[in-house]
Amino acid sequence: MNLKVHPLLRFKSTHSHFTSIRKAQQQLFYLMLGGNVLKGFIKLVIAISGKHPADIPPALFMIFSSVLLIYLIRKHQKYVKIAIHMALLATIFHIYHRVFSPSVGADILALQYVFMTIICSFFGLNKKWGTIYTLSASAALILPNYLNVVWTPALKPYPQPYNDLYIFINVVVILVSYIYFHGALYGNLNNKKLLNKRLTEVAKIKTNFLATMSHELRTPLNSVIGIASLLIQDNKDNKQNEQLDALKFSAESLLALINNILDINKLESGKFDLESIPFSLPTLLTSIGKGASIKAEEHKINFSLNVDQELSSIQIIGDPTRLSQILYNLVGNAMKFTEKGAVTVTIEIVEKVGNRYTLRFNVSDTGIGISKAQQALIFEPYAQASADTTRKFGGTGLGLSIVKHLVEMQGGRIQVESTPGKGTSFFFDLAFDTVTQAPARIPKNNEAIDPEISNLRVLLAEDNIMNIYFMKQLFKRWNITADIAENGEKVLEYLSNKDYDVILMDMHMPVMDGAEATRQIRQLPNREKAATYIIALTASVSESVQDKVRECGMDNYLHKPFQLNELKEKLQDRIHSTIA
Repeated sequence: MNLKVHPLLRFKSTHSHFTSIRKAQQQLFYLMLGGNVLKGFIKLVIAISGKHPADIPPALFMIFSSVLLIYLIRKHQKYVKIAIHMALLATIFHIYHRVFSPSVGADILALQYVFMTIICSFFGLNKKWGTIYTLSASAALILPNYLNVVWTPALKPYPQPYNDLYIFINVVVILVSYIYFHGALYGNLNNKKLLNKRLTEVAKIKTNFLATMSHELRTPLNSVIGIASLLIQDNKDNKQNEQLDALKFSAESLLALINNILDINKLESGKFDLESIPFSLPTLLTSIGKGASIKAEEHKINFSLNVDQELSSIQIIGDPTRLSQILYNLVGNAMKFTEKGAVTVTIEIVEKVGNRYTLRFNVSDTGIGISKAQQALIFEPYAQASADTTRKFGGTGLGLSIVKHLVEMQGGRIQVESTPGKGTSFFFDLAFDTVTQAPARIPKNNEAIDPEISNLRVLLAEDNIMNIYFMKQLFKRWNITADIAENGEKVLEYLSNKDYDVILMDMHMPVMDGAEATRQIRQLPNREKAATYIIALTASVSESVQDKVRECGMDNYLHKPFQLNELKEKLQDRIHSTIA
C-alpha cells in the first residue's frame, strides 16, 4: 500500500542548512587551536633562529598539544567541553605569565588573550563558566598594580615583526570566531522561526484532520446509537434489550473517547469558548442523576444527589454543557472506581453577595482511593494513577485533565482528598450570577404544552444511507412525513417546488454542502422560502464549523450523534417560535 504523506508532515530539521550551536562550539575550538599551532610554529622559528633558544620545548609542546586536542575532539566529540576547559586554563596561565613579566606586561597580546578567553568561555561553555573565566582572566590586567610579584622564568619580548604577526593571527582568529558564531547563532534563530511557522501549519493540518475524522467517526455512530435507541424502545425481550444496551453503551463510550480527544486538542490550542446563558441547576442535576442512578444500580452501589433547596428558585448564568461535562466525568470516574458503598454528589451555597452565588460542587465515593504520589499525576493528559488502574478499569486518562481545564476556565480550582482503600472526594468552587427562575410558559389559544410535531413539513438533507434509514424510522415513530435530499442542489430543487417548516441540513454533502445551500436559500427572491427555518446537523465540533453555521444564516444546529429527545426538542422549539 502506497501512502502519501503531506509535505509538512515530512518536516525535517534544517540542521543541514544552519550550523548547530554544538557544531559552532567545535569549530570555534578548532579555530583557536589552529591559531595556536600557527603561533607555535612562529615561536619555533624564532627559537631556532637563536633569538629565544629556550622556547624550543614550549613551542613543540604548544604545537603537539594543540594538534592532539584537535584529533581527540574529532574522534571523541563528547570531550569537547573538557578540552575547552583545559585550553582556557592554559590561556589564563599564559596571560598571568605574560603580565607578571616586567619586560612584557599587559600588552596588546595580553588584551587579545583576555578577549579570546571571553569568546571561548561564553560561546564554548555557558554563562556561569564564561563569567568565572572572564573575571579570572581580566583580573590579570589589574593585579600587577597591587602585587609586587615577578614571574620566574620571565618572558622576553619578541622582535617587533614577529610580535605584530602574533597580533595579526589573533585578530584573524577573533574576527573569524565572531563571523562564524554570528552565522551559527542567527542561522539557528532563523531555523527556529521557520520551524515555528511550519509547526503552525502542521497544527492547522492537525485541526482540519481532527475535524474531518470527527465527522467520519461521529456520522456512523449517529446511526448506531440512534437505531439502538429505537430498538430498545420497541423491543420487549429483556435479554435482547440487555444486548442492545451493551451495544449502545459501547458506541457511547467510543463517542465519549472521540469527544475527549477533540476537547483536549481544543483546550491545548486555546480554542475553547464557554457559553453564558441562564439555566436551572436542579434540572441539569436531575438529568445527570437519572443516568448516574441507572449506572449505580448496575454496579450495585448507592447514589445520592444533595442540592441546596435555595437553588430550586433561581437560575444561574453559565455554561450548562460544560458543567454537565465536568460532573459526568467526575461521577463516571467515581462509579468506575467504586465496587461497593456509595457515590454522593453535593452542591451547596458557600457564599452569597447580591445576585452572585459561590457554589461548592463535591463528588465523593467509597472506592479504591488515590495515594498522595498518584494525586500528582491524575490531572495530566493521558495519565492515570497507575498501570494497574488502566489494565483493570480502562480509560484514557483524559477525563480529569479536561475537568481541570474546564474548572479553571470558569475561575475555579479542582481539589482532591483521598485515602487509599476508603474513598475519594473531588471538589471545586464556582461563582455564578443568578436570575429569578423564569415562570413556565403559558400556552396560547389552549395549545398543548408538548406540541404535536407530526404536522411539521420537514425536508431532510442527508447523504449517508444509514443515517437516512435511521431518520426515516424516527420520523415514522413521530408520524412525520419527510422528503429526503441527498445534496444541497436537491434541497434547492425541492424548496422551489414546495414549502417546508424546517430543513434538517447536513453540513457535509457532495455536489453542494449544507453551508452553501443555506446561503443560496437566504438569497431567494421569495421571502418566505428564504426565511425557512434551518437546523444544521453536523458531526464536526470544530470552531470553524460552528462559525460557518452562524455565518451562512442557519437558525440552529444539532451535533451528531444526538439523543432522540434532542431532535424532538429542536422541532418543538420550531413550533413554539412559530406560535410566539
